[in-house]
Amino acid sequence: SNYLYSVRESTAKFIGSARQTAVAISPDGAKNYVDHFDMKKFEKYVKHINSWTHQFPLVFDSMALELNLIALLDLLQLGSGFRKELHAAAGRGASDTIRFGCISLHISQTALDAKGLQALTLGDVSQHFGIPLFGEERPMVEGSSAVMVSQASLLRPLAEIILGCLHDTGKRLEQGGFASLADFIIKMCSELPTAAHLVEKLVSAFPSLRDAAEIDGQQVYLFKKAQLIAYDVCQRFGKSDPKFAFPDIGDMTLFVDNVVPAMMQHHGLIVPSDAIAAKIKAGQELTLAETTAMRAASIAAAQLVVDYANSAESALKPGDIAINQATLGNYWWHEGKDPELRVLQRLVCKNTVYF
Repeated sequence: SNYLYSVRESTAKFIGSARQTAVAISPDGAKNYVDHFDMKKFEKYVKHINSWTHQFPLVFDSMALELNLIALLDLLQLGSGFRKELHAAAGRGASDTIRFGCISLHISQTALDAKGLQALTLGDVSQHFGIPLFGEERPMVEGSSAVMVSQASLLRPLAEIILGCLHDTGKRLEQGGFASLADFIIKMCSELPTAAHLVEKLVSAFPSLRDAAEIDGQQVYLFKKAQLIAYDVCQRFGKSDPKFAFPDIGDMTLFVDNVVPAMMQHHGLIVPSDAIAAKIKAGQELTLAETTAMRAASIAAAQLVVDYANSAESALKPGDIAINQATLGNYWWHEGKDPELRVLQRLVCKNTVYF
């Protein structure tokens, strides 16, 4: 079974089922979106995203160390539900917090192999990622400042999620006989140099990449971070090493997080129920079922855009970059950083390691 097709099929089936009323997808919206598509902006943004792995401001002693850091950075693309708290505490969002932390770990020459990941502490995560563990100090006895106690910070759960993810990854690598995450990826790509194979192996090996949920008895597969790892590995090393030149990169789906569904709702491609729309607008936390429905609808609607954009019916002329789910997802993610679109409310879900 091809894991990339499983994502496409399970999301389409879930969104198409009569029992599913959380989110609708709009075929007319998809057609209208493609008819007014800004190819210039699309190509500029996708090229920018595709080049980030080549522009690390770091020195690596080996290809394996560079691959390891890129893979860890993608493995840790989580914490989006803490965006508001992160901006308040550190002045940066979830993605920048993870990047900051990974760069700090590398610069400090912290071991990030299987054993090194297991040796990290909550204090290490707090220090490197700039996540405070404690909030304000309050007097233990009201009116007396003799004994002060610290409250746990609102971001402590995020530090714990990051640490748990790193510990679990290190433990499973060691149990499987792999020296590091890079060692795992190199070995899997040497077996079969395809994105589908690497995604399948990553998802099977690491629970933090098993981005799926059972909603109303239906299994929905999303596999955002596993696909992201495969995509970035291909972008960075595919031209120099044939085992990373995945021929099926265009078969990937959206790397669907908290931003992409917000962009797609904004563009009229997906339409959440009134109840979900109200929660999103108010910045309230969504349930796992609600976020899964929004993310699944995004993948199903993106396929409508891809199919129409690449059809003879569309007047859109092909450019330098193919319009597929992966490139569209990268485009919408980057577009979410445009000043006028940054103000849109994104999906909020704190209790997850998937996005």
